[in-house]
Amino acid sequence: MAMVQARGGVLPASTSEFIGRETELDRLGVLLDSDACLVTLVGSGGIGKTRLAAEVLRRCPRARRRPVYWARLAELEPDSTATAQDVLQSAVRTELGSRPTADTLIRPLTSGATSTDRAVLVLDNCEHLLGAVGAMIADLLEAVPGLTILATSREPIGWVDEYILAVPPLSPCQSLELFRRRAELVRRTIPDVREQVTIAARICRRVDHNPLFIRLAAARLRHQPPIMVLRDLSGDADDKRLHWTHGARAGAEQRHRGVYDVVAWSFELCTPKEQLLLERLSVFAAGYETDDESLRGGIELDAAIAVCADDALPAGEIDYLLERLAEQSLLSTHHTTTTVSRYLVESVRVFARDRLRRRDRGESDRLAARHRRYFLDKVVAGQAMWLGPQDQTWLRWVRSAWNDIVLGIESGLADPAEAVVALETATVLLSMKVPFVRSGAAALIRLTERALDATRASGLGPSGLGDLATALLGWIALWQGRTDHIPRLLADCVTFSRAGESGAGPRCTDTDFGLSAPVEWMWGLELMLVRADRRAITVLTRARRKFGEIGDRIGAERSDVFVAFCAALIGDRTEALDHTARFLERSVSSGSTLSTAWAEIARAVALAKHGAATEARALTNGVLTRHGGEQHTWTASWAVGAHIVALAQTLVADRETGGDPLTATEIAYLIGSFKARQRSMGITVDQVPLIAAEIRSASEVSRAVLGDRAYAAAERRTRLRPELDELWWSARDAAPVPRRPDRPAGPRPTSRRPSSRWCELSQAERDVAVFAAAGWSNSAIASWRHSSIRTVDAQVAAIRRKLMIVSRADIVDHIPDELGDRVRYESERRPGRSRRSVPNR
Repeated sequence: MAMVQARGGVLPASTSEFIGRETELDRLGVLLDSDACLVTLVGSGGIGKTRLAAEVLRRCPRARRRPVYWARLAELEPDSTATAQDVLQSAVRTELGSRPTADTLIRPLTSGATSTDRAVLVLDNCEHLLGAVGAMIADLLEAVPGLTILATSREPIGWVDEYILAVPPLSPCQSLELFRRRAELVRRTIPDVREQVTIAARICRRVDHNPLFIRLAAARLRHQPPIMVLRDLSGDADDKRLHWTHGARAGAEQRHRGVYDVVAWSFELCTPKEQLLLERLSVFAAGYETDDESLRGGIELDAAIAVCADDALPAGEIDYLLERLAEQSLLSTHHTTTTVSRYLVESVRVFARDRLRRRDRGESDRLAARHRRYFLDKVVAGQAMWLGPQDQTWLRWVRSAWNDIVLGIESGLADPAEAVVALETATVLLSMKVPFVRSGAAALIRLTERALDATRASGLGPSGLGDLATALLGWIALWQGRTDHIPRLLADCVTFSRAGESGAGPRCTDTDFGLSAPVEWMWGLELMLVRADRRAITVLTRARRKFGEIGDRIGAERSDVFVAFCAALIGDRTEALDHTARFLERSVSSGSTLSTAWAEIARAVALAKHGAATEARALTNGVLTRHGGEQHTWTASWAVGAHIVALAQTLVADRETGGDPLTATEIAYLIGSFKARQRSMGITVDQVPLIAAEIRSASEVSRAVLGDRAYAAAERRTRLRPELDELWWSARDAAPVPRRPDRPAGPRPTSRRPSSRWCELSQAERDVAVFAAAGWSNSAIASWRHSSIRTVDAQVAAIRRKLMIVSRADIVDHIPDELGDRVRYESERRPGRSRRSVPNR
C-alpha cells in the first residue's frame, strides 16, 4: 500500500525513536539539495534505511517544500512477476477502475511549477525488485526532469548514475542509548551501575549494533534479565537469537519480526552458489568493527578459497561470489586506504552455520578441519618472517586473524588427532610472545593446556612439541607469579632428575647433561628470574646453541634475549656491555624493528647499570616513540621498565645535590603505570624476584627524595586514571618531565585550558585528536591506525561534538599541555605534507 505525502502533508509517522546518524543525515541532505537523480541507501536488514530516509525528509528544509511519494515495495512479488508499472503504481494513488497508463502515473510527479516543487519519489525496499526498478528509472527520470528518487535496498539498484550511500551500524554509544530506551518501554530500566551498563553494551555488540536487533534484544528483557539475554548471544551452537519469540506483531513487517526473518529474507534472494558459500563462510569467526583498532576478524580471499572451494564452488568463482554477498549486505566489508576486508557479523554467521549444519553436519566438521589447517600453516609460516624485516607485517595479520586462530585451536580439542594441530598452532604463538603483544594470553594459555592434556592422554604428537609447550607454559606461569612452577616441571623431567642424582648434579651449570633445548631454557629462566643467579648466562647460552642445532630459530632468538637481559641485570660490567652490544648488532642487521627494540631495551639496562644513564634514556625514549602508540604492547611495557631503571640511576647520581623531585615523581608514576599495564596482561611483576628487586630498588630511590606520602600519591595516579594505561604515550607524557637547566624546579604547570572537555573523549578519540591536531588527514590517520576512513570520519565528528567546536582545526586548542610533545612529533612525521609549526604548549 502506498503512503503519499501531498504538498503540506506529513510523512509516515515514525513508530519509535531516531538515534544518531548525524553523518549520514548530513550527506543525504546535501544530496537532496543538489538535485541528485537517484540516491540509494544500502545496508543490511534492520539497519535503519527506511527510518533514515523518512528522517532526512522531515529535517531537510528543501525536502519539506517538495511533494513526496512513498512506495512500500516489500509486499510486491519478486522480479519474476513484478513490472516497472507495478512499482510506480504502488507510489502514486489512482482512482479505482481500469489499470492506469504510464502517462497517468507520471502526471502527478510533474505537477510542480518550480524546481523547489519537483517531486521526491521514495522506493522503499527494492532488493527483490531490482529488475523492475532498474527498468523504470531511466525512462522515469527522462520523463520527469528534476525528479529525485530516494531508494532503500539491501543491494544497489545498478543504475548508471546511482549514488550509493551505505548505512552502517550504530556506534557503540548510540547502540547503548537505544537499548536503554527500549528497555524502559518494557519497564526494565538499565541502572547507571557499571556492571549493568557493561552487560548492556556487550549485548549491543553481540547483535552487531543493528537497531532492529537491539530492539529485539531489549524486548527479551520482558522475560529475562540482561545477563541471561547476553548468555543467549553466545555466538556458539547454543546461541538462541534465531529462536527468540517474535517481538512486535503490529507495526512491523513479517521479514522484520525476528533475527531469523531478517537474514532469511536476504538469503532467499541469493543464488544457490551464493547461499552455499555463505554457509561455508560460517566456519570463520565473526568479525566486527571497533572504535580503536577498527576491525576484529576478516576473511581473506586466499582463506576463503582454501577453506570453501571444491567442485561445487570452483576456486575461480569465489572472488565474484564474495563480491555478490557483499553487494547483498550479507557479507560486511571494511575498507582502509589500501585494503578491503570481508567478514560475517555474528547474527549472519549464526544463521549461516545453522543452515550448514542442517544441510550436512559432516561437511561442517570437514570445513572446520580445513579452516584449522589453513591458519596453522599461516602461523607456522610466520616463524620464517619473525624477527626479520617482515615481522611487523605478519604481526598485523595475526592481530586481524586472532579470532579465527583461537577458533581453530578451540574447535580441534575434542578430537585427539586435531588437538595436535591445535597444540602446534598455540605453541608457535606462545614462542613468539604474540599473546602478550595483544593481551590474549589468558585464553591461549587455557587452550594450550587443554591441547597438551589431550595429546598426552592420546599419546599423539611429537615429544619435542610437548616439551616446548611445557617450557612455554612454565615461562608464562613464572610471569604470573607462580615461581615454584618451573622447579616442579624440572623435577618431572627424567633427564634433569637423573642429573641431580649425579655427583655434580644440575647445580653444575658448566656441564651439559644432555637436556633438551626447552628444558635447558626453563632451567636458565629459573636461575635468572627466580634465583638471580649469574650462572643462568651459561645455561641460556647452551639453550641457544641447542635450539639452533634443531633448527628452531625462534627458540635460539628467545634464548638470546634472555642472555642479554641476564647479563644486563645481574652480570658484571664486561658481561653486560659485551653481550648487549653483540645482541644489538645482530638485531639491527636482521632488519627486524621488533628485535632491535628488544636489543635496545637490554642495552639501555646495561648502560644504566654501568654509568651511562643518559644514553640509556635516549634508547628507551626511542623505543617508546616507535612502539608507545601501540595498545597492549609487550615491547612498550618493558621499555617503560627499562626507562624506570635509567631514571633511578640518574637519581642516584644526583643524590649528592638532594635529588630532582621531578625525576623522582616521574619514577613513581611510571612504576604505577608499569605495574598496571603488566597486570592487564596477566603478569604479576611483584612476584618475579629479579624484576621485583629492580622495581623495589627504583621505588626506594624515589621515596628517599619524595617521602612516603608524596611517592604513594604519585604512584596511585595510575590507579585513579586507568584510561592513561591504554596508551603508553599517555604514560610518558602525563608524567612530570625532568627539570631542564633553564627552568626552575617546581611542579609541572597545569593545562592552560581548564574548561576543555578533553576528559569526555574515549581513548581512541584522544589518539585520533592528537593526529588531527598535528595536521594528519583523516585518510592518513585511518591508514596508520589500520582503520577505515568511515571510522575516523565518525571519530572526528564525535571529537568536534564533544569538544563543542565547529572546525577540525580547533582541536589543537584542546590538546592538554602534557601531550604537546606528542603533537609536535606527529606533525614532524606527518605523511605527504610539508612541515608546519605546532603551537608550543
